[in-house]
Amino acid sequence: MEHIKIENTEGLLIIRMSRGKANALNGEMVEELIAAISEAEASHSVRGVVLASDRAKFFSGGFDVMEVFAYDREKMTEFFSRFIDLYEGMLRLAKPVVAAVSGHAFAGGAVLALASDLRVMAEGEFGFALNEINIGLALPPGMIRMAVTAVGAARARELVLEGKTVKPAEALDYGLAAEIAAPEAVLERAVGRARELAAKPPLTYGAIKQSFNEVTGLPSAASDHQALDAFIEHWFSPESIHHRQLLIDSLRR
Repeated sequence: MEHIKIENTEGLLIIRMSRGKANALNGEMVEELIAAISEAEASHSVRGVVLASDRAKFFSGGFDVMEVFAYDREKMTEFFSRFIDLYEGMLRLAKPVVAAVSGHAFAGGAVLALASDLRVMAEGEFGFALNEINIGLALPPGMIRMAVTAVGAARARELVLEGKTVKPAEALDYGLAAEIAAPEAVLERAVGRARELAAKPPLTYGAIKQSFNEVTGLPSAASDHQALDAFIEHWFSPESIHHRQLLIDSLRR
């Protein structure tokens, strides 16, 4: 694995994202994360997963702007389809998944945190944002359902329609964070929460998690693959292209 580090410790698979300054997601990193989640699903010795970061101040800044924004239609369709496979695989995994959000989590990085069963966040001046609307991107229904499930419809509207950045203390108030901790303690607390969940009867945990997903409209009941064509059409719309280029230009400056 080039972009992630995996450690199996006493029944927990700890997956640390480890790419660049901000764990910017590209095709290779998404494939490695899919492989890690598949390993957790297949292994009887794995009772739970912790998704973490070894980058200072970042959980994940989202898609790699310079690489992913340059994908043509075919490549982007393949990439986003696999990104759907990744977060839906996390949602469908019949084992606990806890996110150790030890820094900023934006856009696609925030989506991965939302796909976890719960989130432990670092206290401090970090931001959590589904800020796709600010760069002309329309979230698929499943991503919006994840936000609604996490914080309720009213606050999900703030996150999605305003692209609002939420600080850790506010995330705790929203219910977005299960708890906040000092940055150096986030992974330890996330591991502790994952062990608490992994101690539940495993078949029962998996069955209830699946039922919860079905009741709230999350995969396995529905899939964002059904909305993939609409997402790609919007991605290549003049409005979306224009706002993505503005972001690229600002980063180059």
